[in-house]
Amino acid sequence: MQSKLIKIINYTSISLVFLSSLILFLSIQYPQILKNKFLIKNINIIGDDKSDKQDIKNLVIAQNKDLYLIKLQSLKEVIEAQEWVKKVNIKKTFPSTIEINITENDPFAVYVSDRDTYLIDVDGSFITKVNQDTYDHNLLIVRGNLSNLNLEGLIKKINIHFPSLIKKIKTLEFVEERRWNLSLNNNLIIKLPDENVGKSLINLKSLFIEEKILESNVIEIDLRINGRASLKVLDGEIKYGVDEI
Repeated sequence: MQSKLIKIINYTSISLVFLSSLILFLSIQYPQILKNKFLIKNINIIGDDKSDKQDIKNLVIAQNKDLYLIKLQSLKEVIEAQEWVKKVNIKKTFPSTIEINITENDPFAVYVSDRDTYLIDVDGSFITKVNQDTYDHNLLIVRGNLSNLNLEGLIKKINIHFPSLIKKIKTLEFVEERRWNLSLNNNLIIKLPDENVGKSLINLKSLFIEEKILESNVIEIDLRINGRASLKVLDGEIKYGVDEI
């Protein structure tokens, strides 16, 4: 009995492999045979909080109405070129359904150029153009040529060496395409160096914690010289007795 069952399973497996191979061969050699046999009837989209669902469906149909013939890589590239879309995974479910899972960009900052204003992700990716008067003013403001391309590296360093600083920053300005100036919510300016930014952030954290800089009349901290911090004050004398460091 067991031997007979094994034979049935083997015959079934062989038949399925043969049938699959035959279908694959015919689909490659004679694609017209399967044309219009798997028309797309259902397009299921998830993760489209800000993306336009109907626009994405239209992109699918514009690529191909046939589930078998539609090229997923080509469709993926088209959808990922849309505003808000960061990444997309697509799966065919025969006979008539295509599943689309979207990961959207998460606005991290506002990039301000001489002409336009854009929402950008933490990796510097442009999301969408916005009006300067209507964007979320709780977001960081990023300025300077190539600043969006260098933003992620700076944020990583801040998160490693002085993570609580992020919530205090109002504006990040990339100066001369090589270093950053930070403007805090209390208008304190911090000038970071070209190199050894991590070490400078550690020193800055020490100033904040040990010298209570935020509670003083210091309006600028210049960290551009390695190992030193030059302080500019509002009235000429530093509160709390902070000396040159």
